[in-house]
Amino acid sequence: MTGPSARLTGSGTWGRWMLLATAITQAASPALSGFTGESASDPVVVPPGPFFAIWGLIVIGCAASALWGLPRERATSAPYARIHWPVSLAQLGFTAWLLAAVSSPAWSVPIFLVMLVCLGTALRIVVTTPTESPTRWLLGTSLGLYTGWAAAAVWVNIATVLPEAARTDTVYLGLLLLGAVISLSVGAVVFRAHPAFIAAGAWALLGVVVSTMAAGAGVLSLGAGAGLAVLAVAAVVVRRRRGEPMAAALPRP
Repeated sequence: MTGPSARLTGSGTWGRWMLLATAITQAASPALSGFTGESASDPVVVPPGPFFAIWGLIVIGCAASALWGLPRERATSAPYARIHWPVSLAQLGFTAWLLAAVSSPAWSVPIFLVMLVCLGTALRIVVTTPTESPTRWLLGTSLGLYTGWAAAAVWVNIATVLPEAARTDTVYLGLLLLGAVISLSVGAVVFRAHPAFIAAGAWALLGVVVSTMAAGAGVLSLGAGAGLAVLAVAAVVVRRRRGEPMAAALPRP
């Protein structure tokens, strides 16, 4: 059998267990790493604490996706058989990122970049592979949220490891914000403006708007607001060119 729905038994038989194990590890790692989240020295582009609640949705979504993909027939077929490795590496990367953030913050940036590459690879597979509606929705939503948040958050992560003087420099922070907007806009094209990717990216930028407004950083706040507008336009343009509404990725009854 050939085609995107063909069985790919090479990794599916054991890859499903790897996916589940790393999802469980990812869920447990915040409690075991000692990572406390916000710091008084965080740059103004770091979103307020409540915005990081999205990690809860991401972790739950990853665990649910791993459980849904456990049946052998599903695990050995695309897209599951093709995403076991990249998603498992990203989930392990999350644990490594937390440990690095506590003990060696500079390493958190390259780890996050590797995670983003793995997530982007997996999400691209999901949005381009025909599959059953529940699988497409569950994987698309969990990976879309994860990838969209990561595409913006990696730039915020860079801001947290800048030298102290640069953390308050509007030019440096503005360039990082521009990088986040460009990453999200490119992602809107590559991932076909998947609603979960767009929503997570917009949530991250909204967090920057709130944090910069609270700090009185008007220029950065305007920049983040403009980034939100750019992302929205990119999503609409991509969807219209494909002849799809933004709700097209939602499951059909």
